[in-house]
Amino acid sequence: MNPTLIKILDEIDEKGHGSLGKLKEFTTTIIGKKSCIECGQITNPDTYKKQIDRDEYYISGICKKCQKLYFPPEPKD
Repeated sequence: MNPTLIKILDEIDEKGHGSLGKLKEFTTTIIGKKSCIECGQITNPDTYKKQIDRDEYYISGICKKCQKLYFPPEPKD
């Protein structure tokens, strides 16, 4: 996990909800730069085939590749 993100999340745990603004600011900055909050790679969510992947990027800042770490595919029956 991104060390800056870990630091912000630890601060939220220690100081409470007042620290959520830093997380929002960090995420907004990352999304504005079109990079991934997890791996740091530059990405272009407009090229993602699935709308749900694009939407997730614009919510969390996690690129399509890293989304698989957080949201593994559902097992097939």
